[in-house]
Amino acid sequence: MLEVVPRKRLKKGVLIAIEGIDGAGKTTQSKILYETLTKNGYSAVILHEPTDSKWGQEIRNWARNGRHKISAETELKYFYFDRLEDVEKNIKPALKNKKVVIMDRYYFSSVAYQGARGIDPNYIEKRNEEIAPKPDILIILDLEPEDALKRIRRKRNTTPNHFEREKYLEKVRQLYLTQFSNRPYVLIIKGDHDRSISEISHEIWENVKSVIKQFEETSFE
Repeated sequence: MLEVVPRKRLKKGVLIAIEGIDGAGKTTQSKILYETLTKNGYSAVILHEPTDSKWGQEIRNWARNGRHKISAETELKYFYFDRLEDVEKNIKPALKNKKVVIMDRYYFSSVAYQGARGIDPNYIEKRNEEIAPKPDILIILDLEPEDALKRIRRKRNTTPNHFEREKYLEKVRQLYLTQFSNRPYVLIIKGDHDRSISEISHEIWENVKSVIKQFEETSFE
């Protein structure tokens, strides 16, 4: 968990979730946003899902060794318990300390990914919101699956796994868009291949900055 001494105080913690299909650039943009926040004097942390809990380690093991062999229900259960631990140990304490918490994936991933495997997305969302705080900002990096898969191949120099196949990722993408796009706290950012990383990060920061300013208490050096 990364953090620095802040120069600005907030009235409350701010929770930002960054979502999108595999290859959309979530981790890259999470890191850039963290760096921008800290440079501007805010106390921030980045949290990743799945975590390093026993639940998260098992999920990572599935991703390496054949995630498609695990039922959607079992997968959902493991993500739920991994998230529950993350909320209690990391997310809530950071928010209580009035930090900006950046989630590199959050429960919206469960809605989209397990929803694309046939589980009712409304059920997934409702169950997770019973244990996980809603974000102040949900950023969805929207990218065509074909472009996402090309990025994955270039970055990893390997063939994408079963859960990164184009048809499946298109189902996931459509769930992100249809389930969340009309909500006031949601920001859809186009991650098209002709847009640079800096162009996307600038758009994210301009939107995040305007929201965080609302919660700013004071500035001090």
